[in-house]
This record gives sequence, C-alpha cells and structure tokens, in this order.
Amino acid sequence: MLKNLHDRNNMDHIIITRLKADDFGQPQTKDFDFYKERAVSQIQTAIHSIYKSTNQHEFTVAITQANAFIDAAINFEFIDLTEKAKWLDDVAKAMRAQLIEEYV
Repeated sequence: MLKNLHDRNNMDHIIITRLKADDFGQPQTKDFDFYKERAVSQIQTAIHSIYKSTNQHEFTVAITQANAFIDAAINFEFIDLTEKAKWLDDVAKAMRAQLIEEYV
C-alpha cells in the first residue's frame, strides 16, 4: 500500500508558505521586540549584580556578564550605539559605587 504523499494539512500549508516567503529567515517585528526586551533585562540584571556583589569573584563575574550582554546586544543589533554608551555608563557607575562606595 502506498501512502498518499500529497495529502496536506493546515500545518503543512503554514510551513510551506513560510519557507517560500520573501522575508524567510528574517526576524519578525514581534520577535525583534521580544529579543530586545530580553537583552535589556539581562543587561539590567548584570548591572544589579555588580551593585550586589560581596566579593571580588562575584564583582568580576558581574562586570564580565554585563559587558558580554552589552556586546551581544550590539552585535545582534538589538540596541544601537547610543544605548550601548548609556549601558556602559551604567556599568561604570555601578563599578564606582562598589569600589569606592560612591552612591549614585
């Protein structure tokens, strides 16, 4: 018995039309907003970790994470250069607050 290979259901139709779309492989607008929100959340969490660090290891890890998240966000174009400068300034403020107890 041969199976009918051309029997398509609704999911097959959705997949085929998506594969043949002009913008195939490009992030959708809602995807961009979702990933930008996640990137900003990760950066904020890392900066908060700088403020909350209690020893040198936690401090160094938090700084490294913040810089890595900022670099990843700029590389994936979730943030622009002005936002990168703002985030780097926030990292510097957090470092100063932790190193010399300068409250901002």
